[in-house]
Amino acid sequence: MPRGIKVDYQLSADNGLDAKAGVMVALEVAIVIFYIQSIHHLCGFLFVPIIIFGFSIYIFWKVLNVKTYNTGVVDFYNDPKNYRSMKSEILLEQLLSDYQNSFDKNSKHLEDKNKDYKKGLNLFLIGFVLLIFFI
Repeated sequence: MPRGIKVDYQLSADNGLDAKAGVMVALEVAIVIFYIQSIHHLCGFLFVPIIIFGFSIYIFWKVLNVKTYNTGVVDFYNDPKNYRSMKSEILLEQLLSDYQNSFDKNSKHLEDKNKDYKKGLNLFLIGFVLLIFFI
């Protein structure tokens, strides 16, 4: 896969996770509001799904707040590596190395974000099952 496409793929995957996490936060907030309105008597166990949804929303919010991607683009004039003084072959090797390092770092961030999304989704499902049970 060409290098530019690799970073585009990562950024698209990040945007997809953000969209799904945003939808889940909105869905959970709506469910919690309707659930609270449907409670007719107070019981401690009735708040268990709300607490689980709260943790899930927190994790989804963490997914939405991770924006530390590096596109591999360098500033030839303001970079401490002094790209302008490098010979062509060395410059090409350095740029490819920088790009691969940014891709590897982005992959780690995307993997962590994906794990958090799956944790939030699992908590949502547990909360939803408990909600159905308590209704």
